[in-house]
Amino acid sequence: MEQGAIEVPKGLDKVIVDKTSIASTDNEGHLIYRGYRAVDLAEKCSFEKTAYLVTYGRMPDGSELKEFSDFLASNSEVDDNTEKIMQLMPRGTKVIDLIRSVVSLMPLRERSDDKVLLEIAAKIPRISSDGYRIINGMQVLKDLNATYAERFYYLLTGSDDKESARYFEKLLILYMEHEFNASTFALRVTASTLADPRASVTSALAAIKGPLHGGANAEVLNYMLRMKSADEAVKFVDDKLAKKEKIMGFGHRIYKKLDPRAQFVKAQLKELARIKNSEGLYEVSTALEKEMWDRKQIPANLDFYAAIYMYLLGIDESFYTPIFAASRSFGWAAHYLEQVSDNKLIRPDSKYVGPEGLSP
Repeated sequence: MEQGAIEVPKGLDKVIVDKTSIASTDNEGHLIYRGYRAVDLAEKCSFEKTAYLVTYGRMPDGSELKEFSDFLASNSEVDDNTEKIMQLMPRGTKVIDLIRSVVSLMPLRERSDDKVLLEIAAKIPRISSDGYRIINGMQVLKDLNATYAERFYYLLTGSDDKESARYFEKLLILYMEHEFNASTFALRVTASTLADPRASVTSALAAIKGPLHGGANAEVLNYMLRMKSADEAVKFVDDKLAKKEKIMGFGHRIYKKLDPRAQFVKAQLKELARIKNSEGLYEVSTALEKEMWDRKQIPANLDFYAAIYMYLLGIDESFYTPIFAASRSFGWAAHYLEQVSDNKLIRPDSKYVGPEGLSP
């Protein structure tokens, strides 16, 4: 350990490592993007408008929003060589692994850092859809001339349902950014070495796969669909707590009492469950949330309700983590640009606890 080094909690819990103007939480516990509450943006703004705000730090005017939207649309397709890379992936490859591999290899047309980052972000929906379909021996879908959310929803489901796409868009906005989360911090560490945007995004894609980060929503669905009643939800919590096992979808390092994002999606889910005639699943989810709070005072996080939300939208579980990555790629773009604009190599020290004085 370097002399004068400061020892901090494991996992950097409650440690401020840098400044950011991109996102944080306000005094009432709301996630904010560039000063705007994320739930307000999800309710009132388009995905493209929010993505511009997060990336560039201000709301776009009409011409800027059109140019930004046109850029995403015109850079959304992948070339034949990228399709060939996907065809070489073995059957059974997880979609998020395929995305990471393809992003690290695919040719990019743009040259400025912001445009390279946005080109990568623009292509992730198509890579997700084509990769899944190629791996499973299906035909890829033809393109759709639509908004980012409508097109992404179509690529995931094959459905051009604008109402469902609007529900989907709200979730995408809430997933877009969350300050120094694990994948974003991984990106910033890589960016701090002055690695290029593609390498940095690849680092973020590797970090987002884990079940304690981007993979949590898929884990939630795996247990939720096994429950048929509120009583079964209560028993599930009892069994898990008795075994001292973690229940995915609950708890967050930032939100100790309430995750406003989760509560926003919960309200949207109630509407969606009524439309889809799935009120029973909504009731099971709320019973489980209540039991966890009554027993452990641990709130549901965004992933808990997002998993059920995406299921009711007809989205296959294979896409859950890729959806998180696609949306968060715009937050990654903002963090890459912020890191390199005022860069210092991120290189923490460590405390050695191994053996000493040995000789061969």
